[in-house]
Parts: sequence; structure tokens; C-alpha cells
Amino acid sequence: MNPSLPVPPHERHSLRVFAFDITAPDLARMRNPDILLDQTSADRIAPLLGLVTLDPDHVEMFHTDDIEAIGLATYLIDGNAVAESQIAADRARLDAHRGGVITLRAQAIPGPLTLTLDPRLTLIGTYAEQTPPVHFEPLPGGTATRDQKPAKAPMSNARISGMVATAVLLVMFALVAVFVWLAG
Repeated sequence: MNPSLPVPPHERHSLRVFAFDITAPDLARMRNPDILLDQTSADRIAPLLGLVTLDPDHVEMFHTDDIEAIGLATYLIDGNAVAESQIAADRARLDAHRGGVITLRAQAIPGPLTLTLDPRLTLIGTYAEQTPPVHFEPLPGGTATRDQKPAKAPMSNARISGMVATAVLLVMFALVAVFVWLAG
């Protein structure tokens, strides 16, 4: 039975890193768009996770030979915004890994669901991506503040004419009502 991995609902900003037992030439063939013209790399990775589809913007497949100069740990920190403090405990294991790697951001998965891992996949770790704090700066010139109400637009001539016509009609209605009452 293939191992399973639950994905909780509303998971955001996490990165799962899998070791993928595949040779570099086989991985190159798997990534080659000329072999299966109707499939993206994400389409080829999805069945390995027991899925039909993945968002291709949030999944990546590569061989550690591709990042040999910097190592997997540094790649996760610099290339995927994972905090160095999270990687520290796994750094030696990450950098020692040789072979295929699949990185999967939470946004790639329409969770909640349970991933059914292909036997060639092993979860190395799940890491939280750092998200920069939201910072609001004042608008140039200080023209807008939170407490200021937006300025009202001046009334157009058509609006003023409409208001005068409505007032005249109301006065005429009142006079007609008085004449009908007196005549009755």
C-alpha cells in the first residue's frame, strides 16, 4: 500500500519537499515536453501524488545535479522563501540528498485531501514559506488619510433643474388638492 499524506483545509504558505527516486536521464525524459506533448510537468507529477491535476505554477521537479553549486538547503531558503531557522535541523540531510526532488506549494493542491504517494516518493519535510509583513505607506503629498471623507462632487445644472421641477410639481399638487377639497 502506498503511503498517504493528509493535507489540512485552508493550508497556505507551506512547501512540501519530496525525494524522488529517479535517475537524472529518466527525469530529463519526464520533463521533456517533446515526449508527451499534451502534458506539462505538473500533469506528470500529479499521478505520483495520487492526484489528477496540479497548479503548474506551484510545483517543481528537478535533480540535485541542477543545483549542485548551492545545495538543496540554500535553494529552499533563497529560491522558495523558507526560513533558515526551519531548515537548520534538516540542513545536513537536505544537502546530502542526491537525486530527484519535487517541491509542492500548498497552493498547488485543492485541499483538503489526502495525497497517495507513489512508492518512488519520500517526504523530506514540510516547511512554512516566509511571507513579508504588509506595510502601508502614506500616499505622496499626504492628500488622503483614513479619517477624511471624500469630497462631494458639485451639483450639475441638470440635477438642480430636476430638484426645482420636483418642488414646483409638489406645490402644484398641493394647490390642486386644496381646490378639490374646497369644491367638494
